[in-house]
Amino acid sequence: MALVLSHAVIVTVDARDRVLCDHDLRIDGTTISAIGPGGSLARPGDRVIDCANGLVMPGFVNTHTHATLGLFRGLADDKTRAFWPEGGYRVSGQERFGEADYRRSLADACAEFLLNGVTCIADRVAAMDAYAPIIEASGLRASVGSTLVDLAGPADWGPTERLIERYGTDPARSRIVAGIAPHALDTCSDALLRECGERARRAGARVYLHVAQCQAEIDAIRRRGHGGALSCLRCAGLTGPDVVAAHAIYLDRDEEEGWCRDGTAICHCPASNLKIEARTLPLNRYADEVPVGLGTDWTASNNAMDMFWEMRLAGLVGKMQADDPTVLPTARMLRLATLDGARVLGIDHLVGSVEVGKRADLVVLDLNQPEMRPLHDPISNIVHSASPRSVRDVLVDGEIRVRGGKLPVPPEAWTS
Repeated sequence: MALVLSHAVIVTVDARDRVLCDHDLRIDGTTISAIGPGGSLARPGDRVIDCANGLVMPGFVNTHTHATLGLFRGLADDKTRAFWPEGGYRVSGQERFGEADYRRSLADACAEFLLNGVTCIADRVAAMDAYAPIIEASGLRASVGSTLVDLAGPADWGPTERLIERYGTDPARSRIVAGIAPHALDTCSDALLRECGERARRAGARVYLHVAQCQAEIDAIRRRGHGGALSCLRCAGLTGPDVVAAHAIYLDRDEEEGWCRDGTAICHCPASNLKIEARTLPLNRYADEVPVGLGTDWTASNNAMDMFWEMRLAGLVGKMQADDPTVLPTARMLRLATLDGARVLGIDHLVGSVEVGKRADLVVLDLNQPEMRPLHDPISNIVHSASPRSVRDVLVDGEIRVRGGKLPVPPEAWTS
């Protein structure tokens, strides 16, 4: 039995950015098996979901999150730049929370992501092997890493090894995959950074780390003899598309040019960067040069886990930085939040666009919502008008994870 989404507007995010009006989409198992004119694909016994007032689009790919830390929302607003690195990116009262709190926080965050139209995340935290099963149970697609540091002693590789053993690193074989997750350039020694690269190459894994997120980080690595973040990454062998750097907001112009030559991927987190550093990535300089995706970061630095907002903010601020309202056009911003994000995670052959043969990671937006009317340009409405309340249904791997704006399974069930 297949699942058919019928009579929908389909925003494909394919190579031609096609928008298909009054079309059916057929899902067999985990995969989109056919797209055709409305009313043409359903067969006897199929389950049919009426999308005559729905817009089908790829699910959002959130390339940088810390979902276990969702319970820190609202605990660190309007702080100085120095507050964050001096406090080790900890917030007031953090010490009162334990593992049970973090498990519930993670489940609630996964629910928030799904309800907001996010179908895939890249997430990291210490001891991720204890938390990843909650992400798995939620139905999200994810790349997960356990944070590695060696400031106070040797790095603990145990959680990372257990993640790789359980999930592997091949996204075609597992909805959850393991990555290697050194924390940042200033909290990891050069030796640890090199070891991360070596282990990642042996395991076929991507490396996820924070890079050039504050001036204190740059000062610290310069004291180690590096000219800046790029030279530190190059010294460690951590460049290229299999390395995913979050932030990258403290690079000078020479580093920007070198970065583009290296092709290292970037997770762009504009709301987080603007809140804690009052600066952000010059997106237009990178967007067509290296893989770039969008991320929400964590709720202490970005109180809203909202990819609609992130996409809109990135585009508008990017225009301001470039002093050119024609750059970063609307369709490009939707691509950054979907297919380009999938490219950052190495899964664009599987998800990120609505095409036959790809996994059915899909969002149905409710065209009856006032912000979706009129529908002169569906892509414009998604980028500049829609919000989480526009999300009606969400599918991951062909499984319905949100229906009618509700979760069929409560998040409490994911922690058991």
